[in-house]
Amino acid sequence: MRKYKKFWVVLSAALLTAVFLAGIAVWLTPPAAQESLSQFGSTGTEVRQIQTALKRQGYYSGSVDGIYGSATQTAVRKFQAARGLTVDGICGSATLSALGIGGSSTTLRKGSQGSGVRQVQQRLLNWGYYSGSVDGIYGSATEAAVRKFQRNNGLTADGICGVRTLSAMGLSSLSNASHTTSSDNGSVYLLARIISAEARGESYRGQVAVGAVVMNRVRSSQFPNTLAGVIYQKGAFTAIDDGQFNQPIADSAYRAAREVLAGADPTGGCLYYYNPATATSSWIYSLPVKMTIGKHRFSMGK
Repeated sequence: MRKYKKFWVVLSAALLTAVFLAGIAVWLTPPAAQESLSQFGSTGTEVRQIQTALKRQGYYSGSVDGIYGSATQTAVRKFQAARGLTVDGICGSATLSALGIGGSSTTLRKGSQGSGVRQVQQRLLNWGYYSGSVDGIYGSATEAAVRKFQRNNGLTADGICGVRTLSAMGLSSLSNASHTTSSDNGSVYLLARIISAEARGESYRGQVAVGAVVMNRVRSSQFPNTLAGVIYQKGAFTAIDDGQFNQPIADSAYRAAREVLAGADPTGGCLYYYNPATATSSWIYSLPVKMTIGKHRFSMGK
C-alpha cells in the first residue's frame, strides 16, 4: 500500500511540475504577431481618435463618443475607398496610418520611397514573394507581395511594413533607412487626389501634366505657396466644388503624383489648363495656348 501511495505522490509531483513549467513557457512565449484592430463593437480612446480624424476630413458627422457603431463603420469604409485601401470597415494599421493615428517613422506603406523600400523589395524578391523591379517605390505590386509574406508568417495581412513585419523580414533596424516621411506621403496623397479628380479620364501623360501645373503654382509667387493652399484656393479647381475631389483615387494618379514630386513636368512650366468642351470662363480662353495634351489645353498665362 505504501508503495502505491509513494507512486501516486511522485506522479502528482511530476504532473504539478509539468503544469508549472508549461505555464512558465506560455508566459515567456511572445504573443502571436497580430495587430490590434478597432472595428464594429469596439469602444475607447482609439475609437474617439478615429471618429475625430474622420470628422475632420468630412467622412463622419456623428458624435465622437468612442463607440464604433454602424455610422463609424460606414465612415471608415468611405475613407478606405477614397484612399485606395481595403474596404472592410476595420481600422487596422494601414487605415490608422492613413488617418494619422499611431503612425511610426519606421512604417513603410504604399506611396513610400527610398532605400528602406528597396531593402524590403529585395528580400521579398529573394524569397519569391515579389517579381517586380527593386526601384524603391512602394506600389501595388510591392503591397501585394507584402500581404503574401504577412499571410505566410502569421501577421496581419494589411500590406503595411510596420514594426512586426519589418522584424519578421529581419529589417528591424530599418528606422535609420531613408524613406518618405508622413509629410511626403501626405503630399503624394493630396496631389494624387486632385490629379485623379481633374484628369481621371486622361492619359498617364495628361495626368502628370495636370499635377505639374498644380506644383508649378506652388512654386509661383502668383499663387499660395503650399500644396493645400493651391488646391483649396477658391474657384481654382472645379473638382473641389462638384464633388469629384472626394471620389476614389485612381492608382495611376498616385504614380503621376510621385513622378511630379520627383520633378516631372511635360508642360514646361504651365500654370493653367482647361478643357474647351466644359470651360465656362471667358477669361481662360484669352490665355495663349502652349500645348494640348488629351482634352486639356495648357498655358503659361499672360
